[in-house]
Amino acid sequence: MKELFNQELFKRIVSVLVFVPLIIAPLLLNNYLALLVFLIINSIILFELDKMKNNTNKFVINIFILAVIFIFFSFLILQITAPILKILFIKIIVIIWLFDTFSYLGGKIIGGKKLFPKVSSGKTISGLISGIVITLFVVKIAETYIPYLSETSIFFVIVIIFSAFFGDMIASMVKRNADVKDSGTIMPGHGGLLDRMDSFIGVFFVFNIFQIISSI
Repeated sequence: MKELFNQELFKRIVSVLVFVPLIIAPLLLNNYLALLVFLIINSIILFELDKMKNNTNKFVINIFILAVIFIFFSFLILQITAPILKILFIKIIVIIWLFDTFSYLGGKIIGGKKLFPKVSSGKTISGLISGIVITLFVVKIAETYIPYLSETSIFFVIVIIFSAFFGDMIASMVKRNADVKDSGTIMPGHGGLLDRMDSFIGVFFVFNIFQIISSI
């Protein structure tokens, strides 16, 4: 437990302090700056995926690469042409971060049965439940004490959580297929950029579908 809070958690906190502003700031400042930043992020992820290729998994990774390209570019095009409210985007980012953090802490502290041991050996049922419950609790408490935050429906939070979880699991399946634990080493405590962005990829995918449907 002492090692967890002195090393692993510290690394994750540092990564979040660097990564979250990197994602939020460009979208708040300028959509074209966001385009540049997200293109760089997408390029690094594609580079990490390309390094994971071998003779047995090229097809799987190539399909995932195409999916990542489509998801990123669809999100950027939709954001430039029909930008969402800034406060809503910040909420989405915070919900993803809360769920990821408390899932990790819940799984490490409580432990217990693995969720999908053949796909991701680190994920536990206790971690998933902790992430969902504490994220919902923190979001509702924040809205109570921060007046300018509009009320967020439980359904909205659940959709974001499970979209993030879906993205995480798909990326874990791809990494397992490539027989690697981390996609890279660029993010201390998380591995590669894909290891940090996998949840966002799932959320962006669902968000793109929602934006397209709502615009019809």
